[in-house]
Amino acid sequence: MLSSNIQTLPTLHSKMTTLYPSAEQVPSLWFPLAKKFYQAHYPSGKPNKADPIWVVRDKGGILTAVRLKPCSGAQLLTAMVTEPSHRNMGLGSHLISSIHPALSVMPSYCFALTHLVSFYSANHFTVVSVEMLPEELASRFSAYTAQGRNLTPMRYHRVEKS
Repeated sequence: MLSSNIQTLPTLHSKMTTLYPSAEQVPSLWFPLAKKFYQAHYPSGKPNKADPIWVVRDKGGILTAVRLKPCSGAQLLTAMVTEPSHRNMGLGSHLISSIHPALSVMPSYCFALTHLVSFYSANHFTVVSVEMLPEELASRFSAYTAQGRNLTPMRYHRVEKS
């Protein structure tokens, strides 16, 4: 059933390739599974049933997840996390690529940790000034950076190849 949604990803640690299914939005029945995944791998991620959560699953388990938090006509990509044994294999990029339709439906932003700016840049996010953020996101960004978080505001923009 998932065979039509499986994509091949090269791993960074070997010449082998791994097949992973495309991302899927978490239905309400799966929310406890997503919550448990966040509690285990990113406790501050605190998923909310009201926010769309996208995951890549394999053999019934979640490998990587991200939330899209709606904010005043835009959305914030937040709480992206990959299961530790599957990191550095391209899953984060695969997840972002898989949710392109959801990211393209309205302006989409992220607040990238400074060491992850190059990752998000490679995945179609561009650095923007705080003044370019919608008011609610600018306020949120200011609050986060006032707490000492070293973040960079970024906006998603992927040009489709013709």
